[in-house]
Amino acid sequence: PGPTSDVGMCDRAAAGLVLVALAGAAGLRVGTPAWGLECRPCSSAVTNSAARRRAAAPSLMFVDRAVDWLEVRLRERRERRERDSNRPERIILVRHGQSDGNANKTAYECTPDSQIALTDVGYAQGVVAGLQIRKLVGDESVRCFYSPYARARQTLLAVLKAFDSQPVELCTEPRLREQDFGNFQNADQMEKVLKERQRFGRFYYRFPNGEAGTDVYDRMASFITYLFRTMTVESDYFKGRARGAETPRNYVLITHGLLMRIFCMCYFRWTVTEFEQVWNPSNCEIWVLEKVPGKITYQLAGRWRASPYGGVFTDITFGENRKERMPEHMKHPLTTRLVTPGARDALDSPELTHLRDVPELRKAAEGAKKQTGRKRPEIGRGDAVLRYWLGEQAIDGGEEAKGGKKPERPTDRKGG
Repeated sequence: PGPTSDVGMCDRAAAGLVLVALAGAAGLRVGTPAWGLECRPCSSAVTNSAARRRAAAPSLMFVDRAVDWLEVRLRERRERRERDSNRPERIILVRHGQSDGNANKTAYECTPDSQIALTDVGYAQGVVAGLQIRKLVGDESVRCFYSPYARARQTLLAVLKAFDSQPVELCTEPRLREQDFGNFQNADQMEKVLKERQRFGRFYYRFPNGEAGTDVYDRMASFITYLFRTMTVESDYFKGRARGAETPRNYVLITHGLLMRIFCMCYFRWTVTEFEQVWNPSNCEIWVLEKVPGKITYQLAGRWRASPYGGVFTDITFGENRKERMPEHMKHPLTTRLVTPGARDALDSPELTHLRDVPELRKAAEGAKKQTGRKRPEIGRGDAVLRYWLGEQAIDGGEEAKGGKKPERPTDRKGG
């Protein structure tokens, strides 16, 4: 039938509805499209050809808009699947090799931290690290992000020895630099500063003229956002790459020990308590995050060690005695932690360890009394306030406890 016929008009309107139904069956979210159209009467109500033509036009518009809407939704879904499936299989973290500063603390007194070089041992460690990484990734594509500090760049060149004749993408990244410990550093003064940091807290302590761990966390969070943006296929972020080219199968980050821990802290959402239980990696130690099959997230596989005969993952050094096993929840991204207030085992989960070592308020009140010589009001005792609020009993030491009249609660007043 022609486009102005009654049958053609009804078929097209029906086709639009079928497209919407198919979209729903495909798992697309189908709302009520704002097309502003409604079904037109069939030939029994249309008495002349002009009216039929006027009735057919909106139906064709309805079908066109339905098709456009469905195409957009299918394209978005296809692009999302391509983007998710195109993420690297691994994110590999590598600490630089042994540096002059590691071997001799006085090196920082006359050489800027950014110019501290590797020792001969450190360069050899870098070559070995490259061979171990090549054992893990084989001939898969690689993209390297590296700190601009001299020792990190030297480690990069040593690692690349294992990728002879294989193209490797390189990206320098200032946000992967070492924590700023100040400018030229006197060895004796730094000993005192490091002891002071232990008392104050490693994550929060700010070095004179330098950074605190919190500053490093902020720039690492920014870097991770950028890092995942580079994984998208359609962004064409890297100039010179063909649009739609696949993202490299492996991302290698050559950085510093603290930065490796902060990276994991940001991505896996470790608490400060958990972070401080993770020991700094040794020179050229390799940590590997592997993509979870069927998902877009990564899990911490552990420390990679390899030889010409094979390789194995081992646990990252954890705990006060360096021999504890890292809790499983620290190996996966954990955006929230579940608690049931009032339950006997409310804080027993390993995920809530950081809440079990919180000092009690009563101890804090006693400390304040010693400093000021005055007794803090009992209102600071949360349990007593809670009982008072719920009306179960008065605050300890109140009139009711002495056999007197129950204190008036705000809700007991008229109009309250």
